[in-house]
Amino acid sequence: MSEPAVNWFPEELDAVRPPERITISEWAAKKRILASHSAIKGLYRLSMVPPLVPIMDRCNDPGVDEQVICKPAQYGGTDAILNVIGFYSDQDPSPIGIVLADQKTSEYVSTQKIKSMFKDSEHLRHLYNPNNFTKKEIVLPNGGYIGICWASSVADLGTKTFRIMIFDEIDKEGYYVTTKEASPLSLGRERTDTYPEGHKKHILTSTPTTVEGNIIREMDACDIVLDWHVPCPYCGQFQPLRWNPKYANGFSDGMYRAEDGTMHHFGRVVWEGGREATNKQISKTVRYECGECGELWTTAEKNNAVRKGKEVPRTEPTGYERTYGNHVNRIYSLFAGGKLEKLVTNWVKIFRLSGNMRQKALQGFINSTLAEPFSQVTVTSTETKILKARCDLPPQTVPKEAIALSAGIDKQKRGYWFVVRAWSRDFTSWLIHKGHLNNWDEVENLLFESSYPIDCSDGEDQGKFMKIWRAALDTGGGKGEEGEFSMTEDAYWWIRYNGRGRGCYVWATKGSSRPLAGKVHVGKALDKTPSGKPIPGGLLLVLLDTDKIKDMVYHRFGLAIEGRPQGAYLHSGTEKEYKDYVSQILAEEKQRDRKGIEKWVQVRGDNHFLDAEGLCQIVVEPEWVGGGLNLLRGPALLGDKNKKPKNISAKSKGTPENWLRKSGYDRPSWLDR
Repeated sequence: MSEPAVNWFPEELDAVRPPERITISEWAAKKRILASHSAIKGLYRLSMVPPLVPIMDRCNDPGVDEQVICKPAQYGGTDAILNVIGFYSDQDPSPIGIVLADQKTSEYVSTQKIKSMFKDSEHLRHLYNPNNFTKKEIVLPNGGYIGICWASSVADLGTKTFRIMIFDEIDKEGYYVTTKEASPLSLGRERTDTYPEGHKKHILTSTPTTVEGNIIREMDACDIVLDWHVPCPYCGQFQPLRWNPKYANGFSDGMYRAEDGTMHHFGRVVWEGGREATNKQISKTVRYECGECGELWTTAEKNNAVRKGKEVPRTEPTGYERTYGNHVNRIYSLFAGGKLEKLVTNWVKIFRLSGNMRQKALQGFINSTLAEPFSQVTVTSTETKILKARCDLPPQTVPKEAIALSAGIDKQKRGYWFVVRAWSRDFTSWLIHKGHLNNWDEVENLLFESSYPIDCSDGEDQGKFMKIWRAALDTGGGKGEEGEFSMTEDAYWWIRYNGRGRGCYVWATKGSSRPLAGKVHVGKALDKTPSGKPIPGGLLLVLLDTDKIKDMVYHRFGLAIEGRPQGAYLHSGTEKEYKDYVSQILAEEKQRDRKGIEKWVQVRGDNHFLDAEGLCQIVVEPEWVGGGLNLLRGPALLGDKNKKPKNISAKSKGTPENWLRKSGYDRPSWLDR
């Protein structure tokens, strides 16, 4: 007698069906359908994204707990993550947590990307029930579960436990939102603590921003980092693809480790015409230059090499690695966006922009195309580079081309740091004097009494001297030594009674706490000090955008290093004489914070000479109040060669009465106003 037939529900059959012996990449190639939201329709094609294949497979490897992926934008990273979700939903139903950068992205991925994957793929469609698909969670009939949230709401997951946690775009702003809870990454990782090693998985992906961003930190913390090495079509050497050796974070000396442990040089993308290249030059000459043999690859040869590539670790494996990192950039892309001609065209367009637009576009290319962190340091922070700006001019000597001298003084609690520069009409400048002064009398000696000889090495201009034409003084802040007046008030009184009518025009300056429309801003004249003391006749205070001024200073140093006009050159002092100066010039670096805002940051030691250089250089700018060098008329200010600088050590008391008596301004005059 035959057994009666049993009509099993599909859900029951799914529950008892054993999982296939299949990897995630094999599952994707066999069962994942790309349809409504994909540029290429049909079955997922592994041949289009070779570097992602081993990355996906490690997400189901019991020997791997964490996979970190530093990637470019628009490379297929999201679809690779969807493959992981689809695989576990179909083959190994598990609780999966997904953290996106913000609420809008979270809802889009939930309602569009994930829902579309289940509806478009035949092998997942039977798991789709619109009643169980919401913006925050997806309940599958086979026991699988997908919880979705955004970075600032990870705590909303409450006591839920997940086997797989996926963190997408962890360098986006949402991951840095400060709350009373721990960071989103820490909270998310805690949700997998009940699962044993080898069973739980953490997957983190992002396009990078800066070296301080989450993805670079996570890459640095991995047990091992791997790159996709491709064979040269000519010499066969396997090598990672890079735009040039400069953009290779995580490597040193422009070299990489090959599979056999030997060190080799990176290749690069090359073309004729540089930043000024025409479309014809780009289409005809762009190639990838092999770092080993120097042969040039076409885009087709590059793409074919990518298909033949393999993963190679940056360091020697130990066999105990459990956290893996991978880096991939758009040069590896086999889609249209990875064509060498397209990449170079985008690069050249950046340098046709100007100012902040160029900087933003450059960061976008470095982050989103090269998948490298952006670091904005205008001048390479090495002593050797700065000293390349030296010329043959002796110290305290004015070059023949100069038409004026300017000075910048950074006032501190104990003394005054200063620089003096000579200027030509095209804004080329030469440092002729630098140092530290002890008191106001020495400041007056520098600005009003000192004269510098004009270079007469050619036999002309013998006996001619030049005096300082214009100066800027930082009015500082804080209490003075004697406590009666603040440092700011001390500077105000001195400038009010000494800054006009003595040959050199001295301006009161102050750094602005907010960005300005230009480098400088002049408001109404001050009639009171910060503490409310009246300033007879008023005082004009010039606000400075210090970030823009330091941009200008470092740009001019860069021009001098390259030997170009408008550069800020140094005199021919020795390295020992420049030691303190250079260390202070290199005390700051320009960095981009987590909100994408560029700021100069003091990273080492004092920066007084850097501030003094900014003051010295800004006072000749055309936008400076009263005009710059373009408004200078007549001969340079010549001094008396026989008049020696005074040697004064007395310290002034810093009171209005002293300024009046010492400066001869004890009687009111309409000229003072």
